[in-house]
Amino acid sequence: MNKLAGFAYTALFCLGIAVLLSLLDVTEAFSETLIISLSIGWTIRASLVVFGPIVGSRLPAYVTTVVLTAAGLALGLGLAGLLNEGELLAYFSGNYASVILGVFFAIVGVSVFQAHSRLASAKAALVEADVVREKQEKALLSAELKLLQAQIEPHFLFNTLSNVVGLIHVDPVAAEKTLLNLTMLLRSSLNRTRQASVTLGEEMAIVRAYLEIQTIRMFDRLEFRFEPPEGEMTETLLNWPLPPLLVQPLVENAIKHGIDPSETGGSVIIKTKAIDNGIQIEIIDTGMGIDPNKSDAGSTGLKNVRGRLQALYGTQASLTLEDNEPSGLKVTLKILGDLE
Repeated sequence: MNKLAGFAYTALFCLGIAVLLSLLDVTEAFSETLIISLSIGWTIRASLVVFGPIVGSRLPAYVTTVVLTAAGLALGLGLAGLLNEGELLAYFSGNYASVILGVFFAIVGVSVFQAHSRLASAKAALVEADVVREKQEKALLSAELKLLQAQIEPHFLFNTLSNVVGLIHVDPVAAEKTLLNLTMLLRSSLNRTRQASVTLGEEMAIVRAYLEIQTIRMFDRLEFRFEPPEGEMTETLLNWPLPPLLVQPLVENAIKHGIDPSETGGSVIIKTKAIDNGIQIEIIDTGMGIDPNKSDAGSTGLKNVRGRLQALYGTQASLTLEDNEPSGLKVTLKILGDLE
């Protein structure tokens, strides 16, 4: 299609030259000038299109253009001689103003369109390179997300299993209940970590199972609640898409660094609400707290969550830490737009 368009543009250019020369009264007959211009223009373009790839593989680009332009010019003059004068070599002798001007403008026209064609090819190559780069970036992003997710899974599982082992000899009934919760939690979490996204409702179910396990382990030192409770969440909130295991590491961080080290324990509150074009989730604990001025405060969970947010949402998501009064820490997760 591009090659046919090139011949069409060449014809229009040659027609314009013939009209211009006729209006300026430089040549004698419009039809003769048009035949000369078209013959030269088309034969030069045909030479470049047909023989360009063959000659270009053996000669430099500029030499190829000169050689094929000269060959096309000779063929065009011969064709024009046959059409106008009935003689192949008619325009290879004598002083023909129309031939001279036709040759000049035809070469100029073909050169312009040839340059345009090369420019179009270069642009197409750039577009193709952009597509390839985008695919590579997506593949890299996918690999990074899988790596980050793989880091979260054993971190969460091993900590939970250690808690179960500690309960077996202390409170067998509680250990049995914890194992049942753990079985449910592992089954659901392992299935969901193989998915690209889960709903907020599914994520909250994992968080609740984790907190129930920790409540048994810590006896009366831990309390938790959801605001609003899962049963009172709107359909929009419940069905909001999230990367799997995004909130649970933040809750685990609150237990590990805030509640567990405190002699009196504390409470964890998970608040969710819809905001303009997005969602906000707050994990608030009343424990020991950590220094919000230290990046991630040494928490693997926070580092992984930040890394996944950056990879998935860029500037459309944020994770901030601030002191909770009178004690503890508040972690605020904001996401604008759905997970793609």
